[in-house]
Amino acid sequence: MSILQITRQVMVRMLLRNVLLQLGAFVGVVTLTGCGVAPAMMATPVATDTPPVWTAGIATSSVSTSLPATAIPLPSPPPPPTPLPTRIPTPDVPTLNERLQIFDEVWRIVNEKYLYADFGGIDWNGLYPEYRTRIMRAQSRDEFYTAMNDMVAQLNDHHSRFVPPAAVEAEDAIASGREIRVGIGVIVQPKPDGGFVQQVFPESPAARADIRPRDRIVAVNGRPYVPSDGDLQGEIGTSVRLTIARPGAKLRDVLLTRQEVHASILPYYRRFPGDIGYVSVPTLWVHDMGEQVSGALTDLVAGGPLRGLIIDLRSNRGGWGEVLSGVLSHFVRGQVGVFFGRDYVRPLVVNAPAGPDMRTLSAGLVVLIDEETASYAEVLAAVLQAEAGAIVVGARSAGNTETIYAHALRDGSRLWLAQEGFRLRSGLELEGRGVIPDVLLEVDWTRYSEDDDPQLLEALRLLGGGPK
Repeated sequence: MSILQITRQVMVRMLLRNVLLQLGAFVGVVTLTGCGVAPAMMATPVATDTPPVWTAGIATSSVSTSLPATAIPLPSPPPPPTPLPTRIPTPDVPTLNERLQIFDEVWRIVNEKYLYADFGGIDWNGLYPEYRTRIMRAQSRDEFYTAMNDMVAQLNDHHSRFVPPAAVEAEDAIASGREIRVGIGVIVQPKPDGGFVQQVFPESPAARADIRPRDRIVAVNGRPYVPSDGDLQGEIGTSVRLTIARPGAKLRDVLLTRQEVHASILPYYRRFPGDIGYVSVPTLWVHDMGEQVSGALTDLVAGGPLRGLIIDLRSNRGGWGEVLSGVLSHFVRGQVGVFFGRDYVRPLVVNAPAGPDMRTLSAGLVVLIDEETASYAEVLAAVLQAEAGAIVVGARSAGNTETIYAHALRDGSRLWLAQEGFRLRSGLELEGRGVIPDVLLEVDWTRYSEDDDPQLLEALRLLGGGPK
């Protein structure tokens, strides 16, 4: 491998690390912290100004293609014996013309398509000269992308963001369900007293060490877990000693060796006494999560008719519109609400599912939510509450429900922009309000085992499932 290639790899790794820090480690946890995303954005980019209506689910996305997408060329190694490369290496900073074209395109898209005509109270026109100057003065790719990210972050809607090319590749790998990462095989949510384990990947070092969801990582190599520990990723073959706290059990230490892990995000499901089904849906971000939920329901029904069902959306921060439609299809039919942009409205229409029809549960449906339930997960809970008669249990959800659209840019970067809001058939909007539970039960469920979880126990009681 040449010096130029090595330098290029180091630059990409440093850029991705900086992007993760700037985006709140978005890529590292995106599988559990998605948002409202219109379907088919990555697979079939479509240039369209007005989102059409699909009665089979939701609309396709609006992906900007006004600028051609071009890959950043990699430098070639110097051919022997000539000591100089035969091609000029990619400069550390795009040319001024390239920077200004990307900047102007992003600024224009926001100006024309952003959901809020008042831009949330910021002076969008006033930001133009300030950030144009920063773009012109940028001395590196990192500085350029930081300026672009900072400009979009001024919208402060918790959804819109600018994503550099290296992070775009990571996003796509995660959403496809084919991401390979090096680590112990967990997704961790930082808490004040440790890292709460949200997901354990199959056949990973963590799974073999009997680390489970709801465990807490309280120490790493003998010192307290800190948010920068993230998901405990690192170099392949390196070891890490963890202290694990499990509700109702003693602390224990485990020594794990990092390896390549297939980051599979799966729903968790089981059957409780009294013919009550339970499905935990951790995210709507993975493209096939709708099919996975359908498979879970099929397995539950195969074990005998269900009287009631619990859908757990706690800590689910949303994802793809096609997944939202797929999950809803088991419980509702027809138009259940509308998405709206600045100057258009498109209905959310749900058709029959490929899997089980769950509309005739004799004991009913309960949905669990918390303050981390956001975006399309909130839409899912609200529609089930309003249209399927579901009883919602837990804490009020986040109240952040915009739909974001992807706009591909010439350098491989991406603009995610909030372009739509949502309202139920009743006219109720969830933005800034959230889903209000029918049974308000504000407890930190992450501190309980599954057997002692107060919100889950309440759901079982409501469905007549009895003790577990």
